[in-house]
Amino acid sequence: MSAGALIFMLASWAFVIGLTVWSFARILRGQKHFDPDGIGPAQPPVPGRAED
Repeated sequence: MSAGALIFMLASWAFVIGLTVWSFARILRGQKHFDPDGIGPAQPPVPGRAED
């Protein structure tokens, strides 16, 4: 494997892993309340992005 191919492969993996971490962080950071039963409160504690 050439040096260019190895650099490209490592850069691709770094991009994919970075995008995955960013996506999970964005999803998990948006949760503002604890809802163990899955029913949810009658009113959300904060408006969502779609409601702005």
